[in-house]
Amino acid sequence: MVQLAIRCLPCVPVSIDEIEGWLEQQVAELRAEAPQATVRLSRLTQGGPSTDLYIGWLVELELTEGEPLLSGQRLAESLRDMRLLGLQPTLLSPRGARSNGRAA
Repeated sequence: MVQLAIRCLPCVPVSIDEIEGWLEQQVAELRAEAPQATVRLSRLTQGGPSTDLYIGWLVELELTEGEPLLSGQRLAESLRDMRLLGLQPTLLSPRGARSNGRAA
C-alpha cells in the first residue's frame, strides 16, 4: 500500500468555493481512474480567537502497488494544475517511501 498526501495552501486571491469545487472535481476524477484506491479531500482549518480560519486542503491517497495513478502522468498533471492555480501543493509521503520521480 502506498500512502501519499498533497497539502494545498492557496496563495492567490481566488474564491475558496471555486478552488474547493475544482479540487472536488479532481478528487472525483482520481477516484474514477483508481476505483480500488482511497482518495479523500479534507479542508484544513486553524482555530482563531472567534472563528476557525480556512487555510487550505489535504488530498489523501492510499493506492496499491502498481496502481496506474502511480505509473502514469495523471498525478503529476494534477500537481502541475494545482501549482498553476496558485495552491502551492506539497507532496507528502512516508519516510523511505519509494519514488519513481513522476509524481513530484
